Amino acid sequence: MDRDQAVAYLESLTRFGIRLGLERMHYLLEALGHPERRLRVVHVAGTNGKGSTCAILDSILRAAGYRAGLYTSPHLVRYEERIRLGGAPIPGGRLAELVACVREVVERAAAEGREPPTEFEAGTAIMYAYFAEEGAEVVVQETGLGGRLDATNVVPAPLVCVLTAIGMDHRDRLGDTLAAIAAEKAGIVKPGVPVVSAPQEPEAAQVVARAAARAGSRLIRVGHEVAVEGVAVSPEGTRFDYRGLSGWETDLRLGLLGRHQAENAACALAAVEVLRERGLTIPEEAVRAGLARARWPGRLEVLGHRPLLVLDGAHNPHGAAALRRSLEELWPGRLFVFVLGVLATKDARGIVTALAPLAAGVVATCPDSGRALAPAELARLAEEAGCPALVEPAVPVAVRRALDWAGPTGAVCVAGSLYLVGRVRPLFAPGDLT
Repeated sequence: MDRDQAVAYLESLTRFGIRLGLERMHYLLEALGHPERRLRVVHVAGTNGKGSTCAILDSILRAAGYRAGLYTSPHLVRYEERIRLGGAPIPGGRLAELVACVREVVERAAAEGREPPTEFEAGTAIMYAYFAEEGAEVVVQETGLGGRLDATNVVPAPLVCVLTAIGMDHRDRLGDTLAAIAAEKAGIVKPGVPVVSAPQEPEAAQVVARAAARAGSRLIRVGHEVAVEGVAVSPEGTRFDYRGLSGWETDLRLGLLGRHQAENAACALAAVEVLRERGLTIPEEAVRAGLARARWPGRLEVLGHRPLLVLDGAHNPHGAAALRRSLEELWPGRLFVFVLGVLATKDARGIVTALAPLAAGVVATCPDSGRALAPAELARLAEEAGCPALVEPAVPVAVRRALDWAGPTGAVCVAGSLYLVGRVRPLFAPGDLT
């Protein structure tokens, strides 16, 4: 099995859909010798900001000299991006070897009449096996969907659990109230394991507090036990002061754009303080260097300036509102031509409504997913929100039409789905839009 065959096999497992539950994961991991039990893990869940928080933590840990593993999803361009060790994606040949091992387990499970794993479950098992075999010293893992029944929720005692901002998303699977969704996300909380929480809506905050209390876990809340102050944003980055458990860190500089990233960074910094308590050596200079070097492609990422071209994976109303606020603050007075592509399972109307105040127009297109919302329907929603809209299903053509619409002095933002962002990003080489 080569790399392309391995990825094709993993993609073939998408036919089994998204099925929450841990029985299939426990079977896979038992067959692989329980690699997850040999790892020290930071577990991150939430609706928005969890990928950025993971990236910041990984950057700090690597700056401190740790051989850190990072597991996130989905990928933007290549599957290997999901599994990174020391900042480098898993080699394609190594991925193929581990997929072959997992395939044997899957075939054995089928022979026993067991339910087959999903693509995400297989990938998660591969991640644990790879990091265990390669001696990852710390693993930062992002949940896929929810938390309580997510495939990543198999580590018995993480070093720390982190809950980023919780909002209304995946209501078909997690519940149709904020409290229900928060309960699923807070399902990663483990007995006695410290919990870091981003600022939450009151309903979600109550659920998180109850989950931590039931588990006998210390709860560290951004905005209470720790805080960020003096946030200043610019197209060059984000600066802020951090009031931590052990004092102040001032004039911190973060490589990610947007005021909301300061709160994600605060979650990461609170987790770092817990990791220090758990015996990890993470000096202040590593914190500063890791923050400054942190990058998270496809999240308020600037690809060019003539015209301005920004990519952001905002895929729900909460994320879209954060994107709008960031665009307003980073580039005041600018209107954007939005290239939008949304999955049919998402709240497309809420996304469009959140972005409409900044829209000079919308080019509705089709993300690279079989679950994409029809561009014509998305254009209809945009027009209902008062935005001029046109339909162009082909993503490269949609981007070119948006750039032409904006003109060399205008601004374009690609948003609505990471599948769309991942399709657009490779279309441009450095310097294309300088």
